[in-house]
Amino acid sequence: KWFDTNYHYLVPEPDAGQQFHLRDNKPLREFLEAKAAGFKARPVLLGPVSFLKLAKTTDGSDALALLERLLPIYAEVLASLRDAGADWVQLDEPCLVLDLDAASRAAYQRAYAVLAQGPRPQLLLATYFGALDDNLALAAGLPVDGLHIDLVRGLAQLDAVLRALPAARTLSLGLVDGRNIWRSDLDKALVLARHARSVVGGDRLWLAPSCSLLHVPVDLTLEKALDPELRSWLAFARQKIEELRLLGDALADRAEAEAGLAQARTALQSRRESPRVHRPAVKARLAALGADDARRHAPHARR
Repeated sequence: KWFDTNYHYLVPEPDAGQQFHLRDNKPLREFLEAKAAGFKARPVLLGPVSFLKLAKTTDGSDALALLERLLPIYAEVLASLRDAGADWVQLDEPCLVLDLDAASRAAYQRAYAVLAQGPRPQLLLATYFGALDDNLALAAGLPVDGLHIDLVRGLAQLDAVLRALPAARTLSLGLVDGRNIWRSDLDKALVLARHARSVVGGDRLWLAPSCSLLHVPVDLTLEKALDPELRSWLAFARQKIEELRLLGDALADRAEAEAGLAQARTALQSRRESPRVHRPAVKARLAALGADDARRHAPHARR
């Protein structure tokens, strides 16, 4: 499984003698496809250290020992994307929110020192599914141009990130939950965005989903059989992008944003008060529970 989601990934299975080759430059091919369609895309790659840490070697060797052989392939892809006109490339390093040993920390420092040297677009280092915590200094010290953080799973990290972020670095705020189908609390998200802007400024601040939107359906408007009340509580991928657009308008103090914010508040309040979510009979049964209800009445062997 891909961390604690219900998505699965193909596990790389290298061995100590593994060699790497760029057999098909899929990121470049898809970037050019988007460019031909009139879109300036930001390619996303799984970062080299997370790639190796998620691998399982077939001979029991250390996958991180393959880093020096893998990095030239990443450098080749990055150079090709820059030459094709990509301004930014996002390198996902979700393993940065896990507990890391000294070897893993050293691998991050080595990998990004190498990738920073060659011809490349600007790099956005993306973390998600948790807070950086003990790895904050490591992530902030890597030679990249931007850092993405998950403020849905790692809300409490914002102030620490703002203190640690180098002066010229772009900060991407993961404000909209990329993992569920519900509307966001845009008022709370707006407070976070305004706070971050007061520290880093508007030119270096991006608003984003917490993680990839592949975890949610594409477009709520394609659902024709939902009743209106339930529909009003939902936000699929397209609607989450619209929420981000609305947050951007509100952050810029555009008057037209207020109607969208008011609609979001109404929907959230409806869900909070709906008997579909809150049932008085269930609350009453829970309130009637006593200490004896928490005790087992049969011995372990019988249970």
